[in-house]
Amino acid sequence: MKRLLFLSATLASLFFAAVWIEPSKQTKTLSASEVIAIDGDTIDHGDDRYRLVGFDTPETYRPQCRAEKTLGLEAKARLTELIQTADQIELVIQPDLDVHDRFLAVGRVAGQDVGAILISEGLARPYHGGKRQSWCG
Repeated sequence: MKRLLFLSATLASLFFAAVWIEPSKQTKTLSASEVIAIDGDTIDHGDDRYRLVGFDTPETYRPQCRAEKTLGLEAKARLTELIQTADQIELVIQPDLDVHDRFLAVGRVAGQDVGAILISEGLARPYHGGKRQSWCG
């Protein structure tokens, strides 16, 4: 009996240590008709705002130049198109929020990473944190 109790306690400790060390990522599937593109890398679903990770698109809110604004609007339009032509959007939500209190998530439509699509079309750049490159010449 002591051996079983010891084994149970050990396994429970290992389980909780694993959960504490590696925060779990949550996967959410959203109806595409309920998702709105805010810009090329940010979406809203109800009261929740998500910063899609792994890529960066030009700013539309406070662009540094006209070219950035133009390309930013193209990226937003393409993200809107990807959303509107999908039935569902899958989000793999990261455990942390960004500096603007947005959820961080990898976005997928039809099994494809949204960031990879926008990067391949020249509407985004790979981005994994830190200082972003300028979109202006």
